[in-house]
Amino acid sequence: MDAIREQKLEALRTAEEYLEKLIPAMEEVISEIKGEMKEDTVDFLLQIIDGFNFMIETYNVTRDLVNDPETLINDDELEKTVGELSDGFSKKDYPAIANELESDIIPFLKVFKEAASRIA
Repeated sequence: MDAIREQKLEALRTAEEYLEKLIPAMEEVISEIKGEMKEDTVDFLLQIIDGFNFMIETYNVTRDLVNDPETLINDDELEKTVGELSDGFSKKDYPAIANELESDIIPFLKVFKEAASRIA
């Protein structure tokens, strides 16, 4: 049991470090989408979404630690957020994607980062 907990703690340390870069990158791509999109904005967005997916996977593995002793992240809300993001991608509605990133995903990532730094 201790080995599993240590692996989860290591995953949280990795997440904390990764989020130091992912959150600012996400904020940058939001400003590009809301402002003037560049040639590589969509590619940049896709890379950021890969990073977000990595953080979702990390959260899924560590949710028991993140949400102990109190629930910090509501899994139903997170699932709804991911669904709305996916819907935006299926429609190629980049303004909607930017809004979802800004209103729900970055706040989730900030809570996750804070929890990771507290626990790890």
